[in-house]
Amino acid sequence: MRRLTFPGFLQSYVKALSGEDTLALPRLAALSETEARLVEPLLLWAAVTDRAGSLDGLLEGRQALQQELRTLVRLQSTDRLESELADADSNLRSEYYKVWHSYTVRRDAPSRDKELRLKVRERVLELESQKDVTRYRIAKDLGLNPGNLHAFMSLGDPTKLSLDRVADLVEYLEAT
Repeated sequence: MRRLTFPGFLQSYVKALSGEDTLALPRLAALSETEARLVEPLLLWAAVTDRAGSLDGLLEGRQALQQELRTLVRLQSTDRLESELADADSNLRSEYYKVWHSYTVRRDAPSRDKELRLKVRERVLELESQKDVTRYRIAKDLGLNPGNLHAFMSLGDPTKLSLDRVADLVEYLEAT
């Protein structure tokens, strides 16, 4: 699975926040006047995807936003934008930090889920040793692929079961 990039996250975030599933800069610039939560992600997206020049022209008459956009572009051109966004004490407004935080939470979700599944696996193995139930019976009762259950439990492969299925497994073993 490909790792989420900041420009990719911003693109999907801007589309979602626009409420119109669009990346048309004229439409997004117009929406930013009424959708306050769209402003920071839009400016960041424009700065990291070389659309800042076009957006700057569409923000005519909104000098504060144009200045923020230019600041973001300057930081991006010197490869300091991401470090500034990650710094909660940055000179940038806190709304930019919130966008960055949303990105990192989403970017790091797969590794957090993997760690969680491995921790829950320990509980599953503990419960399995206490219960009188075979792995075959567990797989049949829960509708799991026996090979995937084996890979998860014996080999410790966290990719073989989803978080939901691991939760079902714990619930099943606790109830048995």
